[in-house]
Amino acid sequence: MKSRLLKKVIVLFAAVATIILIAYVFEGYLDKRIDEMYHVSDYTKVLNQQFDDNTKDKGQLILERSADNGNVILLGSSELQSWAGQNPINMFPNSTLDEDLTIVGQAYVQSLLHSMKVGTRALEDEKKIAIVVSLQWFFGDDIDVNGFAANFSEYQFYEMMKNDRVSHESKLYVCKRTDELLRDIQGYDDIKVYAWLYTRDSALGNAGLTVLKPYYSLRHKLLEMKDKWDTYQILKKTALDAKTPETLEIDWNQAMEDAQKEGEKFCTNNEFYVENSYYTQYLADTIQDLKGVESETKMESKEFEDFKMFLQICKENGVEPYIIMMNTNGLYYDYVGIDQEKRNALYDRVEQAAKEQGAAYLRLSDKEYEPYFMLDVMHLGWKGWLYVDEQISEHFSEVQGK
Repeated sequence: MKSRLLKKVIVLFAAVATIILIAYVFEGYLDKRIDEMYHVSDYTKVLNQQFDDNTKDKGQLILERSADNGNVILLGSSELQSWAGQNPINMFPNSTLDEDLTIVGQAYVQSLLHSMKVGTRALEDEKKIAIVVSLQWFFGDDIDVNGFAANFSEYQFYEMMKNDRVSHESKLYVCKRTDELLRDIQGYDDIKVYAWLYTRDSALGNAGLTVLKPYYSLRHKLLEMKDKWDTYQILKKTALDAKTPETLEIDWNQAMEDAQKEGEKFCTNNEFYVENSYYTQYLADTIQDLKGVESETKMESKEFEDFKMFLQICKENGVEPYIIMMNTNGLYYDYVGIDQEKRNALYDRVEQAAKEQGAAYLRLSDKEYEPYFMLDVMHLGWKGWLYVDEQISEHFSEVQGK
């Protein structure tokens, strides 16, 4: 009896050891291949430019490699997919800043999700990071729950929670908000349990996390392996469309004149300087009904506390963000009832929060009525992106020179 039991234990041990060995060898292979490909700029240029890519937006390796390569990392949301030629993906490296740029973000990705990115060890002490903050994030009472869930990264969550530089206070806030936002969403059971136990902030919660630590450590390792596999696959795929980064010689004044002409060509059918097809598809049929419709809109979203936490986690992790306070289309928002006084009050709050944490910022409120600065009612366009490109280039050129 004892002999049979011993044989079963030996077989089980041998099977586990074999699996671990295979995983170790496979991970070593992935590391080697990624190292070989990631140092070939042709592979990574396309990857840096891709919008709405889960491997980049929810992973760690591409963020880490982008930072190691000296890229500017631009965090944002839906504005990053702008089809305007002045989109930052087309404007770096350039004669003002000879560094490439990596965009990170999807629609509905806001401060809380970005907090988990900047709180990871992959971005610790990062000096070349910018974030586009949209005033629309702060409208209403809270952020979009389904948008948060769709863009949530379990891997980045664990990475932030494992980072000793991020304070217990910050981790507690992130867990409370995560628990609150995912509570009624199907799935995410592992995260719900983890966040709930952490928010207990008690002996019982700590005991629960201690008991489950082997499980969460294994899950974290599996997510790390998946990130490496996905990165390897996407590097092979982007090699088919390889681009060699070229340093653009930009005359910013001439480029602004060209952007003006582009805007004039695309905005001819409305008084809001909104791109023609956008106006036709989303506004033309209902424009009469939209006058004053947003006059009662609240600007008290929990997003503001999330934004303050983003700044706090940046500071704790040694990240020095450049806050780009994106403007709105002033003509349109005046029309729908969110007047300039309300908007300026919100700009002021965001600016004050940045100042309190010593973060550099770019406030674009004075551009709200400038024609062709916006593509539509909320996203930067021809002149808007070009202006931001220039400001990013000048800011990080100064950072690089320090």
